[in-house]
Amino acid sequence: MNNVAQTVLLIAGGLDVHKSFVVVVIKSTNEDGTVKTVKKRFSTFRSDLEDLRDWLLQNDCHHVCMESTGKYWIPVYNVLEPAMKEVRVCNPKWLSLVKGEKDDNKDAARICDLYRNGMTKSSYIPNKQIRILRELTRLRQKYVQQRTSDHNRLINCLTVSNYKLDMVFSNVRGKSASRIVDLILSGKPYTDEDILKCVYSRCKAPREDILRACHGFELDKFQRQKLQIIQSNINNLTKEIEKLDQLIMEACEDHKEYVRLLMTIPGISEISARKLLAEFGTEMDQFGKASRAAKWAGLAPGSDESAGKIHSRHITKGGKYLKPVLIEAAWAAVRSKNPYYRCKFEVLSLRLGKKRAIVAIGRKMIVSIFHMFLNMEEWYPKDCDDFFVPRGLSVKKETRILNKTVNTLKAMGMTDHQILKTIAQGFEDSEISDEEGNTYDLITGEYIAA
Repeated sequence: MNNVAQTVLLIAGGLDVHKSFVVVVIKSTNEDGTVKTVKKRFSTFRSDLEDLRDWLLQNDCHHVCMESTGKYWIPVYNVLEPAMKEVRVCNPKWLSLVKGEKDDNKDAARICDLYRNGMTKSSYIPNKQIRILRELTRLRQKYVQQRTSDHNRLINCLTVSNYKLDMVFSNVRGKSASRIVDLILSGKPYTDEDILKCVYSRCKAPREDILRACHGFELDKFQRQKLQIIQSNINNLTKEIEKLDQLIMEACEDHKEYVRLLMTIPGISEISARKLLAEFGTEMDQFGKASRAAKWAGLAPGSDESAGKIHSRHITKGGKYLKPVLIEAAWAAVRSKNPYYRCKFEVLSLRLGKKRAIVAIGRKMIVSIFHMFLNMEEWYPKDCDDFFVPRGLSVKKETRILNKTVNTLKAMGMTDHQILKTIAQGFEDSEISDEEGNTYDLITGEYIAA
């Protein structure tokens, strides 16, 4: 048996990318079977990367492979993508060398060998429009996280000064609580009437509790200024998030149909749909099948087995940005008016627990999105009835109702034949036949052998 890897590409290049330079190794197989190797080092400035592109083309190299090292691979990818037949970006864990036997030249040569022999797994790199949208949505997510951190910091500072707003308001970022915070930080003297004027009529919190929560220690000059800085930062982040929302909406103009399809899924809002579009993209051919898409999203069970023992089945670490959006949408889906995912969640949670069940719901959602984008169809699961209840659960429910009805009719004195005759009136054909061809007429009660 021949254990030597078969060469798939006769000419290919391997790139070891760093912040300030790139090491390139090109290997080509001659007619006599010998392998020719050339290597060169380039800077990562734009002009030098263009020289790298020209050098690859001069050596008749149209296929290159590199690691996804931080953000350093992106400038190289941007320059090489239009000129190459394939620029493959791989996860470093599939290309790593043994420690103590590596340097920049060996790294580039190993990447080239693995690529030429068809032993690399390509990472999913969407088109440029999706990559730009992805940068905007990820920046928005960072700003939302920063705003939440600053808001929690503001509440903690007020709590330290004995202002217990978070105890009486369900949402401290609401209108009533925000106006009370502005009144406290204004530095002007205020009365209980001034506090109650800040509370909207629809607020359900008891007015006495609100007044007790607002009677804290008097803030000194430094505490007040610190809280004002935090509040100013929250307002600035809110304005920046609004600007990003506008940019994201403009970036999604060419993909309105995909956003509309995503919004047909229960639990997915317009903001979530744009995030999913940015992370998942629109090119389903990259995945091939739904199970690979779920694995790429980090929602598929992992594989950790040795000596016949299964050590772990936890989900993988992939989908750093996509997975949280899907889990958030899954929680919203099981609470929505549409009962499809809620019914599945209730069944799964009995066996798996709520957290594992919600991960399973997220996986079902990504599988649905894959097929929706592949066929450009709206969300409508095949295993649900007209009321979006899973058909299996509907059959069980109707079976229980039928059994209960039959028992009630028997208790009323009806015979089995009378019950069957009553049921047969709802069928166009009153005869029931088995697999052997024997028939039974429900109305006459006669048995006819085949």
